Amino acid sequence: MNISQESLINQIADSEDINAATVRQVLKSAEHVVFDCLSSIAPSEDITIKIFHGFSIKRTFIQRKHYSRGMFQNIDCPEHVNVKACSSKYYNGQINQTLFGSDPTTALSLTR
Repeated sequence: MNISQESLINQIADSEDINAATVRQVLKSAEHVVFDCLSSIAPSEDITIKIFHGFSIKRTFIQRKHYSRGMFQNIDCPEHVNVKACSSKYYNGQINQTLFGSDPTTALSLTR
């Protein structure tokens, strides 16, 4: 199941009793601020932006690397950054507890 951004905007607008255009503008502004943070700080500096409670975006710097192993001979990988979205273990546990009544990670640790 995919939930579109437009669907989220409408749900937020309905639950907060505000105009959908206002929610859309706030989200667009937040998107610009996050992009500016990710692209304006020195590339060699790792960044974590906490978007919501339990959700963050992490940018990590990958140095230039030269590969010569197996079938990969004389490959130069330039320096770059990786940007990934992350959710916290606590948030995942809360979702599992809501859906299934218990946290599977806790159940695994109790059986060992």
